[in-house]
Amino acid sequence: MISRVIEQSLIEKVNQLIDNAQHIVIVSHENPDGDAVGSSLAMMHFLRAYGKEDVKVILPSELPYNLKWLPGVEDLLIYSLQEKSCCRALQACDLILFLDLNALSRTGKMSQAFNGLSAQRVLIDHHEFPEPFAPATISCPQISSTSELVFRYISRSGCLNDLNQDAAVCIYTGMMTDTGCFSYNSNQPDIYVIVHYLLQKGVDKDAIYRKVFYAFSEDRMRMTGYLMYKAMEIMPEYQTAITSISKRRLKYFNYRPGDTENIVNMPLQIEGVNISIFLREDNPVRISFRSVGDIPVNRLANELFGGGGHKNAAGARYKGKLSEAVEMIKQAIPKFVESL
Repeated sequence: MISRVIEQSLIEKVNQLIDNAQHIVIVSHENPDGDAVGSSLAMMHFLRAYGKEDVKVILPSELPYNLKWLPGVEDLLIYSLQEKSCCRALQACDLILFLDLNALSRTGKMSQAFNGLSAQRVLIDHHEFPEPFAPATISCPQISSTSELVFRYISRSGCLNDLNQDAAVCIYTGMMTDTGCFSYNSNQPDIYVIVHYLLQKGVDKDAIYRKVFYAFSEDRMRMTGYLMYKAMEIMPEYQTAITSISKRRLKYFNYRPGDTENIVNMPLQIEGVNISIFLREDNPVRISFRSVGDIPVNRLANELFGGGGHKNAAGARYKGKLSEAVEMIKQAIPKFVESL
């Protein structure tokens, strides 16, 4: 038995909205990670098994190539590539399920597509401070991942019989990737009760790990070596590593979406490094924060760039030069560490 973290009234409200809906669209955030894709596809598989015939998943942008093996990926709609089809699906739906985001702005350019829609809205998410854009909001920041939250919702609804192997694979993938293979945000015993159930559903956790983390191209492996050898800067007195890569270098290494996944976690393997920050030059600059122990990098992400996330894993964006963002972080780290 897992603890009940979702209010029963919310379970009933979401159940009623789903039962009354004929055309459902599931939406997650841009630059989707394993939790965004995993939770969305898991919900799609569950709803179809539950009896909902018209269920679509729309992602604002392409998913990383190391997630393209997930069951159901062939049914995804990508807004950046299929804008007209996505808009038609949104206009025809009567329920939108938003997963793994706490603000419509997290959908990027797709956010404009929600204007004027009459569809009901549900939000299921584990990030702090959700904006009030969905009347039915299940928000549990203490939970490891949105994928775990999807499992909890299905369980509390009494519908675990409709959670098939495909859904279980997607949930496990989301939980695994959003906890760094259960290395942070993963001390709650409930997590492993859920993993036990997913394994009983036929999940091959070893195979999933290989597909997600052993899918490097030669270019990605060489880029990883470059980042660790040339681009990583250590601030030993503050137990911090800062790593960055420019657009020019990304092009040199034939960058594909997903190639920099997990880079931010690697410096934490160094003894004495408790904070790792990774910056990728894009439009805007994308910044990932990781920490170990009781170091709230979500606070640092918010104070510097208006970002957010979780205590040990956060993110932000900066509409400026890569070098400016790096310098801002370097200037802020001493004061941040001394305040702990």
